[in-house]
Amino acid sequence: MKESQRTRIYEIRGEVIRAFGSLKKKLLGIKDVIDLLNLPRWAKTRIKEEKGSIEVQEDGYGNRILTIKVEDPWTDDWTRKQRKTAFVIYFSFQTSKPVVPSQLPWKLNQIYKIVNKLRARGYHVFPSIVAFSFSPGAKEILKKHKVEAFTTLDSLKIWIYNKLIFRLQKLVEVAKFTFKFDRIFSFLKTVIQGLGFDVPTPLLEAWALKPKFPNR
Repeated sequence: MKESQRTRIYEIRGEVIRAFGSLKKKLLGIKDVIDLLNLPRWAKTRIKEEKGSIEVQEDGYGNRILTIKVEDPWTDDWTRKQRKTAFVIYFSFQTSKPVVPSQLPWKLNQIYKIVNKLRARGYHVFPSIVAFSFSPGAKEILKKHKVEAFTTLDSLKIWIYNKLIFRLQKLVEVAKFTFKFDRIFSFLKTVIQGLGFDVPTPLLEAWALKPKFPNR
C-alpha cells in the first residue's frame, strides 16, 4: 500500500513534467529535446518574446520541488508589461502517515526559499504541496501560509487552470483593443488547452468582439 501511494505521487510529478514539457516544445515548434539543445540563443530569445515561455525546474532538497515558470510574450505597451507567473510545487513522498503540523516547518522553509527568490525577480508565485494525505491541523497551517494542499493530479491541474483563467479574464476586462495583446491571449489559451481544459466560450467571444486597434 505504501509503495503504491508513493508511486502515485511520482506519477503526478511525472505527469506535470510531461504536460509542461510538451507545451514548451509546442511553443518552440520542436519535437525533440535535442532540437531544443541545437537552437541558438538568439532564436530562443526571439521565440520567448514572440510566443511566451515555459520552464520546468527541479529545486529543493532531493529535487522534491518543481518550479514551473510561465512568462507572457513581451509587449511594449506600458499598461501590460511582460507578466511572469510561477507555480512552486513540493512533492512529499512520505506514505507512512498523513503530513502533520510538526513536519511542515522544514517543508515550508524549502518552499519559501524558492518563493522569495522568484518574487524578488518579479514573479507572481503560487506555492503548493502534493502528498497522499494531510492531517486537519496540517491543512490549517498550510492555509495560514497560503500554501495549497493537493492529493490528486486533477485537483492540482484545476488549481493551475484557475490561476491561468483568472489571468485571461483580467486581460479581457482590461484590454480596450487586441493589437499588442493578441499574443498574450493566444499564449494563455495554448497553456490552458495544453493542460486539457477549454477556454470558456464567453471569453473567446468577448475577445473576438474587441476592436483590433485603439480609437483614433
